[in-house]
Amino acid sequence: MKRLATLSALILGIASLLGCGSKMDAKECDKIRGEAFDLVNSAQHCSTDADCKQSEWPGCARAVNAKTVDTIKPMAENFKKGQCEEAKMDCKAPPEAYCKQGLCVHREKGTTEGAGAPAGDIIVK
Repeated sequence: MKRLATLSALILGIASLLGCGSKMDAKECDKIRGEAFDLVNSAQHCSTDADCKQSEWPGCARAVNAKTVDTIKPMAENFKKGQCEEAKMDCKAPPEAYCKQGLCVHREKGTTEGAGAPAGDIIVK
């Protein structure tokens, strides 16, 4: 029994030396999160609606393309693995993401394409 406890302590010691379970430096966490925000806030080019997805991290959901989703996924995993602290955000349910004029955007609920455009010439008498 004592031998098992010693072996367990040895494994935990080796794991801690290898970096398993260690907390990442706050500056490194901020760097990863900042780079992810730069990606989701950049232009998200698309060809079809299928190219557009919802971001899951960082912050509230944004309309992003599949390339950005694939790039951010390992960043989010490193952020979580590094035990970085995530700021609490009050996010609303995101509208549908779709491709509009070559960019991924959110379709705001209750509005249709072209809503708010003038119906024709305005004649003042």
